[in-house]
Amino acid sequence: MKSRPSKSSVQGEGDYASAKKYNEHARAFAQSGKVEQAAKAAAPRNAEEKEAMRQAEAEGRAHAKGGAKVGQDKGPPGRPKPDKQAPGEHPEGRDPIPEKLPGR
Repeated sequence: MKSRPSKSSVQGEGDYASAKKYNEHARAFAQSGKVEQAAKAAAPRNAEEKEAMRQAEAEGRAHAKGGAKVGQDKGPPGRPKPDKQAPGEHPEGRDPIPEKLPGR
């Protein structure tokens, strides 16, 4: 008979111990004053590296839900805005309300 793992060994999105540890380390890093130094170290050193970083970001966004296609930079990530259309008007000019079929 197999035993069930204890709740303390939860892994994945429900791993509360790891989330707590990450949050503590992130807070400590933010309060350490080393954020500016790390940002400067991560910045591109030349135009070629800057372009490579931009392409890598675009590639990553292309895999995200609602992301831009590779080669297109649509600005900051987020929910795509719907096309604005007048309410009740079909884009092809048809009546949006379907006709009732006889016998149904």
